[in-house]
Amino acid sequence: MDTIFIIIVLLLVIAIVLLSLSLFYFIKKSTYLTKKEKDFLIFVIDIYEKYSNELGMQSEEQHKKLCDELNKIKDKHLKE
Repeated sequence: MDTIFIIIVLLLVIAIVLLSLSLFYFIKKSTYLTKKEKDFLIFVIDIYEKYSNELGMQSEEQHKKLCDELNKIKDKHLKE
């Protein structure tokens, strides 16, 4: 009787440890941004999109490609 109880307790402890590790992994992997941080990132992307071409930091094609990627990121991760 005692060995069955010990085995059950050990299995429950192993299950709890595995669930805790997976939860920790997913929390660490995901990034949570506050509304203020999201608004700031959207502002920076918009300003870059408007004014970076005037500074001549890259070619017209590179600017368009970069702005497209930034807009994809903005739409996917920063919109609520």
